[in-house]
Amino acid sequence: MKNKFGTFKGVFVPSTEAILGTVLFLLMPLLTADVGLIMMLGIVLLAHSVTITTTCSLSDCATNLNRIEGGGLYALSKQSLGSAMGGSIGIMLYLAQAASIGFYCIGFAEPLHALLSPWLSGIIPVFAETGLDAILVQKQIIATFFMAVFFIIVMIGADFTLKLQILILFVLLLSVFMIFAAPLFPISYQGSDVFGGPFNLKGNRLISLPVFFLTFTQFFPAVTGISSGIGMSGDLKDPRRSIVRGTFSAILMTFLFYILAAFVFAGINKDLILTGYRDGNPVGVILTELFGLGRPFPASIPGIMILAGVLFATCSSALSVFMTGPRTLQFLAADGILPKRLLFLKKDFSKDGTEPRYAVILSFFIGLIVIWMGSLNLASMVVGILFLVVYGWVNGAAFLERISKNPTFRPTFKSHWLISLYGFAACITAICLFNWKAGMVIFISQYLMFRLILKYKSNGRLEGVWWGFVFSNITRALARLDRIVQGTRNWRPVLTTIAFPENRNECAEVVKIAEQIASFQGLVSCNLLVGEPKGEAIDSEFDFVSKVPVSYVKSSNMTESIITLLQGSNVTGISNNTVLLAYNSRINNVKIIKAVLENKQNLLLYKSGRLFEGSMRLDIWWRGERNGNLMVLLAFIINRYLRDRKLSPYKIRIIRRLGKDQLEAEAEKEISRLLKLSRMEGDILILPWSDSGFHEILTEASSGASLIMLGLPGNYESRLSDVFRINQLFFDREIKSYKDLPPVLFIKSHGIMDLIED
Repeated sequence: MKNKFGTFKGVFVPSTEAILGTVLFLLMPLLTADVGLIMMLGIVLLAHSVTITTTCSLSDCATNLNRIEGGGLYALSKQSLGSAMGGSIGIMLYLAQAASIGFYCIGFAEPLHALLSPWLSGIIPVFAETGLDAILVQKQIIATFFMAVFFIIVMIGADFTLKLQILILFVLLLSVFMIFAAPLFPISYQGSDVFGGPFNLKGNRLISLPVFFLTFTQFFPAVTGISSGIGMSGDLKDPRRSIVRGTFSAILMTFLFYILAAFVFAGINKDLILTGYRDGNPVGVILTELFGLGRPFPASIPGIMILAGVLFATCSSALSVFMTGPRTLQFLAADGILPKRLLFLKKDFSKDGTEPRYAVILSFFIGLIVIWMGSLNLASMVVGILFLVVYGWVNGAAFLERISKNPTFRPTFKSHWLISLYGFAACITAICLFNWKAGMVIFISQYLMFRLILKYKSNGRLEGVWWGFVFSNITRALARLDRIVQGTRNWRPVLTTIAFPENRNECAEVVKIAEQIASFQGLVSCNLLVGEPKGEAIDSEFDFVSKVPVSYVKSSNMTESIITLLQGSNVTGISNNTVLLAYNSRINNVKIIKAVLENKQNLLLYKSGRLFEGSMRLDIWWRGERNGNLMVLLAFIINRYLRDRKLSPYKIRIIRRLGKDQLEAEAEKEISRLLKLSRMEGDILILPWSDSGFHEILTEASSGASLIMLGLPGNYESRLSDVFRINQLFFDREIKSYKDLPPVLFIKSHGIMDLIED
């Protein structure tokens, strides 16, 4: 049965029949009488602009693919937006289609009620005692009965259903042409000519935006039928060609029909058809009664043909969504989007069958719920918003594909990103017109579904156009950074991290600090150096570094490799301003430090130590603004990272050891002023001068800290060039002396960070 249908039978017929539905025959005459021809034409144009732009967008997506899978709009959305986003859209699409079944069945029951009510009159006393609306219950019983009939037809199979729809289309078109020809016949109602009044241009109420919007929301479900033909994508011989041609043909033909119908309905005497208002909505005589259905034959011919049109239109619409909705669900299950317990929905009763009969059963029960909700307006609103969400994302997908300029996006259909953007904006606006609160609930529900699918089905990774879209915007922004001056007040860490996986725990600590410093407030790249030939064995063990970009560098001379990395090309145009280096006695640390400072970069040298299990405390040893300001700024960035992730921040303590002639009060005042003006928090500890060695004082004051920040040992001189003077042997001995302390981050700032805004 796969790939069996062509453009006409597979797309044009179900789309046309779904569009020419209940609204055309039952609701549009009342709406035209209420608002008049001018406003009705505006509403028809606005509603069709949404579906036409959506068709342009889906044509973009469809003609960009060599193969289109089943699922219709879901399949197209999935290709562009990825399985997580596409899956959430597919679920929304299925719910819209399944709810539409009940909506169309209610419309099917509406004109039949007058004919069948005598046989159902015995039900009235039963429900009168319960306080229920007996007439509504009668209509629900009729709708349920015929939905069961449609259920049996669809269970037989798509081939039989589409053959039946060819006959339905023929009768439907005859009914539509009967509407167009009606002004040529002498039709009367209650002694007055139906077309005898003045031409209705301005309607029964004053033209206003609220009336326009209300009428638009009532009319819009008429044009949502394009998904019926597209939903057959998995059963088409050539879906790329058929979807575009079949959908455009159906839209253009039905658009012409609705325009002509508006002129015909504007010619009807509005006082005959419009009898009043209920909750702001027009109510009155339905078209079948107005055209003489109850009169003796042959005067009843126009009414009979309109009745046939109503019944066949709603029947065909119900069959279309009854056929395509389960197919959407079938492919959602086949793609693993649904929970495992629901994967049986992709199956048929027989092992080799391809019909989604289990999904048909579920769709039947969803339609049944809609019928017995008891509110046609609520059903119309929910169906309309669900379709608008789907159409909005289809337009959004095409818009993102266009502006991201992915080289692989080469559709043969030539559209423009402005068309898709208009379609997206129009859908969002229409949702707000329907009911913005209900729209918010549906959007939030879709977001939750997206998050669940992303977490459990996509391993937390987005697919599709998103990478190209983000990349395109980043490259545009980077191209403009050269025009913007970066001072110390808008400084962000652009961090190159160098660590050694030979010590797993130390490497994990360095990567974690890199993430804390730069992943929120700046940019970070991580390079793990491994000595050959051990690299391949080590790579697979380090899954913990997946939160930051990581590169493994195999090297026989690590010192030279690090210096080369620091001088590497930068495709982003943003120069690294900081280097985070894990201390390693096997490399020439002094040579690397000199290279960093010559590149006018800040250096952060990490020396692992005894991890403190107590409270979080970060000690900053202040010796002056050159390194001290950078320490305070880094501490602030790390704490912001922790707070944003709902983690306990460090308790910051700024420690200052006084010189021989320095006063404690002045030192404390200086640091207090700095913290106050820079709007940062921290405790101050002033240590008086003593003859004890610095290492002894450091151990006594900071042995209980979680992390210590210190200035880098060595002499830093400013001459014509910046020179770092220190002996390598002395440097290694000095660093190793901190082995019994908590982890230490030695800092050498290239310049002075300005922490105070004037």
